[in-house]
Amino acid sequence: MTHPVHKFSSLARPVEPQYPTNLAVLILLPLIAISLFVWLVMNDSAMVEAGKTALLGMLAAFLAWALGREMDPDHNATGFIALGLTVLAVGLGYSLDLLSLAALLFAVRVINRTVGPPARLGDLVTLVLLCLGAAIVDNAWWMPLLGALALAIDEYFERSSLPQRLAIPALFAIGLITLFLGGYADFAALETLVRGWVVAVVVITVLVAINIPNTDEIHSKMDALDTPCDRRRVQIGMAMILMAGVASVLGGQASLTGALAIWAVLAASLAGRNITLEKSADD
Repeated sequence: MTHPVHKFSSLARPVEPQYPTNLAVLILLPLIAISLFVWLVMNDSAMVEAGKTALLGMLAAFLAWALGREMDPDHNATGFIALGLTVLAVGLGYSLDLLSLAALLFAVRVINRTVGPPARLGDLVTLVLLCLGAAIVDNAWWMPLLGALALAIDEYFERSSLPQRLAIPALFAIGLITLFLGGYADFAALETLVRGWVVAVVVITVLVAINIPNTDEIHSKMDALDTPCDRRRVQIGMAMILMAGVASVLGGQASLTGALAIWAVLAASLAGRNITLEKSADD
C-alpha cells in the first residue's frame, strides 16, 4: 500500500499499525526498552547509562526486525526472531554497530526494491552518509564498498539516475580511503577472533548460502506498486546481508560482536521460513 512518505523516499517503509505484525512491533518496542532498562539497573548499571543502552537496544531491535523483513519478505517470523536475538545480545552486554546496521538496511532496499521505485536523491544522500558514518564511527570500512556494490547491482537491473551513478565511485573511494588511512589494510584484527565464534559464523554462512538459491517465488508486493517483489533482487539482497556479516569478521572480534544484529537476521532466516505468522504487506 502506497504511503505519503513514498513521494519523498523510495527506501522508507513506515510501520502501519493496521497490520497485526506491525502493531505487535509497535507494542513490543517500548516494552523492550523498559525491560532492558530494568535488567541493566538490576545488574548494577548506572541509571543514565542503562537508559541510553535501553534506547539504543530498542533501536537495534527495530532495525534487526526491519532487516529481517528484507531478508525474508514472505515470512514475518524471521524479523521477530531477529528482533528477539538482538535484544538478547544487548541484554548480555554487547554493544552493536547501529550505523552499519542502518546502512545495510538501506543498501538492501536499494537492491530488492521492496518499496518499488528506484532510490531518490534524498535516499542516496542518506545511504552515503550512513555508510560514511559506519566507516568512521563503527570502523566498518567495508560498508561503503557494499553500498557501492548495492547501487551497482541496481544499475545492472535498471539504468539509474546520474546521482546514483556518481554515488557508486564516491562510496567506493570512501571505503578504500577508510581502509588504508584507518590502518586496517594489514587485517591485524583477525588475530583477535575467538575460535568458537568463527565456527558459529562458518556454520551460519554455509547454511544461509545453501538457503538463498532455494528461495521460492516472492508473494509479497512492493509497498508502492501492486506487483510482487522480484525473486532475483530479493535473493541478491539476502546475499548482501550475508556478505555484510562475513565482512564484519575482517574487523576482528569487536567488529564481529558489533555485527551481532546482522548475524541474528541471518540465523533467524534459517528458522523463519518454517514458522507461519499473519502476512503483513508493509513494515
